[in-house]
Amino acid sequence: MFRLIGALLLTLSVMTPVQAREWQRAELPGVVLYSDGYPHELQRWALKLQLFDALLRKQSGVAASDAQSGSPLTIYLLDEGKDIERLTGRENLNGFYSPSSEGSFLLASRAPAYHKDRMSGQISLFHEYTHHFMYRHFASAWPAWYREGFAEYASAITFDVDRTARLGLPNWPRLEHIDRAPMPIEQILKASVDEFKPDDKARFYAWSWQLVHLLMSSPEDRSRLDRYLSLYSSGLDPIVAARAAFGDLSGLQGRMLSHAADPRGSAVIPVDIGNNAEVPVTALSPEDSRLIDVRLMRIAGGDQKAALKAVQAFVTAYPSNPQGRLELALALKDSNPSEARTSALTAMSLAPGDARALAIWSEIAFRQLKSNPASMPEDWDKIRSQLVAAIGPDTRDPMVLSSLFRSYLAEPRKPTAQAVAAMDEALTLQPESYELRSLGVYSFALQGRDRDAQRTARILASDPHSGSLGTRALEVLERIEQRRVRAN
Repeated sequence: MFRLIGALLLTLSVMTPVQAREWQRAELPGVVLYSDGYPHELQRWALKLQLFDALLRKQSGVAASDAQSGSPLTIYLLDEGKDIERLTGRENLNGFYSPSSEGSFLLASRAPAYHKDRMSGQISLFHEYTHHFMYRHFASAWPAWYREGFAEYASAITFDVDRTARLGLPNWPRLEHIDRAPMPIEQILKASVDEFKPDDKARFYAWSWQLVHLLMSSPEDRSRLDRYLSLYSSGLDPIVAARAAFGDLSGLQGRMLSHAADPRGSAVIPVDIGNNAEVPVTALSPEDSRLIDVRLMRIAGGDQKAALKAVQAFVTAYPSNPQGRLELALALKDSNPSEARTSALTAMSLAPGDARALAIWSEIAFRQLKSNPASMPEDWDKIRSQLVAAIGPDTRDPMVLSSLFRSYLAEPRKPTAQAVAAMDEALTLQPESYELRSLGVYSFALQGRDRDAQRTARILASDPHSGSLGTRALEVLERIEQRRVRAN
């Protein structure tokens, strides 16, 4: 009988069609959260994020009123780290942040900390959100060790039931790497994240945390750290800047090796987030939930063939959904631009006035023009005129705003004043985007804003994940300057 029941259940599970998970949605100032768990779970995570954001603002002097000044961050909370590994195709990953030109997003798990030495969902969320907060609010060229080390430092923060924050706690999951062979201070100061293999990257994160924890432990060390960051941001060599700020580096290495974080933390700070009202949570429809699933498969960067099949299945099931058509256009724009353009055009007909649909359609159309040697300037202007008409004073989508400027670089032709102004606004709304920063370098250079161009290029070059992009931008600026010198 037991075997019969088991066989019956197995048969039913095979016959039952796979259903989209029901996603929940909540909004905070400047943030949209999605979770595939229960509503009360999302409310709990929304409260954690409110407290953490308020603490970062309090400690850094960023006003709460600034939260909604830019484009929103979208956060997806999944059940466990394996879900993120499956979506991204990467192992040992509990969190992931992307300042995508489509809109910045963050993946994290809701996994609890079964043991203090294991990475929890909260640690991952706080780490990745710290990256977003720093990129969004601080236009500074900071080294990789500080960006990653401070994110590790902040990710260990906990909140008590009375909403007080405990700072300076050990980052327990990283301590196992501290117990291994130390990393030379010169290597930490000069390193880029991309140069490490996975295990060495974990060591770099651990020792970066150790160095930041040391330098945050006293007012004197904080002052030295501030001086170092200022010197580094000005373009000074990282070793020269470190010696000027910290003195003898062998002494700093010795202090770093002997430093130990207090298990009780270094400070307890009250955090005020106003009233205690719970954040409203909305359950998405099966159609919208499935759309979230297929979008995540595409943007997370995992199996793109499977992602394309999922999007195609969604469009077949929901042919009148304009967002599904846009997902299909984005999934096909590199492999099948003609079909992608048709799908974007369908989205435009289903949602007249949707500026993002127009931006996606025009980007594909511009690509086709660029690949066609017979294309004429008036062909570009015909498509571009629709973008010009769609961009108004209330347009706040960086993807739409930057598309006009991008079209002139693709043609190529000198951008108009409207295109430059739209590009400036896009960068203001989403300064964390590598792509927009890169475009911003050229926009500033065209305007003769040389200092802004150099500063933006240095930010890119110092970033742990976009160093090569920034290096190329600096090289282009150097060539531009050489031409000016020769011309004079």
